[in-house]
Amino acid sequence: MAISTVKISDTIEWSKRLMFNRNPVIGNSLEPALTAANMVRQTILGPPFDWWWNNEEVTFQTTSTPNATVASSTTSISILNGVLTATVPNSFFVQEPVIASGFTSVTQLNGVMFETATVSSTNFTASTTLPNSGPTSDSTGIFTALTNQDYVTATPEFSHIGHASVYDPVAKKWFVLEVENDLSLDSITDRPRFINPHTEDANGNMHWRLMPSPDNNYPVSIHIQKTPSTLIVGVNSTWAPIPDFMQTIYNWGFQAIMWLFADDARFQFGNQKFLAGLLGRAQGLTEEERNTFLNNWSDMTGSQRLMIQQGVQGRGV
Repeated sequence: MAISTVKISDTIEWSKRLMFNRNPVIGNSLEPALTAANMVRQTILGPPFDWWWNNEEVTFQTTSTPNATVASSTTSISILNGVLTATVPNSFFVQEPVIASGFTSVTQLNGVMFETATVSSTNFTASTTLPNSGPTSDSTGIFTALTNQDYVTATPEFSHIGHASVYDPVAKKWFVLEVENDLSLDSITDRPRFINPHTEDANGNMHWRLMPSPDNNYPVSIHIQKTPSTLIVGVNSTWAPIPDFMQTIYNWGFQAIMWLFADDARFQFGNQKFLAGLLGRAQGLTEEERNTFLNNWSDMTGSQRLMIQQGVQGRGV
């Protein structure tokens, strides 16, 4: 595992020597130093970069049939002010589409589709337009997921997918899953060919969606990049998880933003040092990924505008 021992305060002290000892930590808010440090760290850890020291392999296995929860004699169903509450053991997850069937005491549920809003192992809730009812016990009903495209893993530090694969037990080989920004529900069943990080429940549980719906039990492996679960909130925090051997890169990124904040013309010098170091370390980037990153960074920092402005000034226009 890569070692991260350099503190934000170490970078600040170095930076001050290049700014006539100007202190970038102003008042109790510790700004603009903290925001600059977070911007640099988030940029290094964000897409399109894929670092060996900051990844994780997430795995799960698909099923060939949708998940069904059969109501028991202790099941309690209530509808109050547009919220359905079903007290029943289940393995659903947040935002999963389910359909009700077979209910005898609350027959208005039958054939109605709900999307789960909150879920625990003993109950779930969903929004509905049905009138108030219950609580009522019902031992005959069934809640069935409408699709087997969605799967959940505890992945609290997820940033973005590097690559993903699915194993076909019939062909006995791995196939690449194409990563998409969004996928819809699909009634076609086959070996999945696409994947996307569909939702996150605010508790660190990632909801992955596959397309088409799996027609077999396929192992899935997702290579993800991680992001820190918290922001840098103090100068005594380290640059973790960025390793110490990348100190020159984040130092120049921090310094460039400090010069930008001070309207110092040396921003372009520091910015070029940061980008050259970062892209020099990154491996496997396509030309499109490099250009997209550079354009986004340029828009965020206004570096392209500054270059034009400095060129105009240099020509005396």
